[in-house]
Amino acid sequence: VGGSELAFRLLCRRYGCDLAYTPMINAARFAVDAEYRAQEFQTTPEDRPLVAHFGGNDPAQLLAAARLVEDRCDAVDLNLGCPQVVAFHGHYGSFLLDDVDRPLVLKIVKTLADALSIPVFVKIRLLSTLPATIELCNQLAEAGAALIAVHARHRVSLTDRMLTREAGGHCWSK
Repeated sequence: VGGSELAFRLLCRRYGCDLAYTPMINAARFAVDAEYRAQEFQTTPEDRPLVAHFGGNDPAQLLAAARLVEDRCDAVDLNLGCPQVVAFHGHYGSFLLDDVDRPLVLKIVKTLADALSIPVFVKIRLLSTLPATIELCNQLAEAGAALIAVHARHRVSLTDRMLTREAGGHCWSK
């Protein structure tokens, strides 16, 4: 988080990095705010291949944001891995991994994959069981995801603790 801006990506590339991601970009804001776009998406010709990394929960907003960078990157990535409180409150990132949001997630991936000229990647966290995680990966691939990155931690490893602490409780056993 906050560590993959242009300068850092170029430094990593100097030492052999083959593929880099932007920091997570709020798709809703990116789609409508030119100042935010200029601040959050900076690149150079040496910064390739590049994946634009978006967070959001609205297929139209994600598509609008992705179209704004489609000609300046090599893939777009849907973040379904962010466990932070801000993602909880905004209902994106790993908070879209619950079964109730599965149709929305698959619609987002299909919308992007059908409309963009570049591949769609998806970053997820582990679900409660390995079979559930594999099922999600298969569904994402069927919806059009060209690459699925699994951040091999559960969402609860960080988020439940933060949310419990925000509520004044203590939950360090998970």
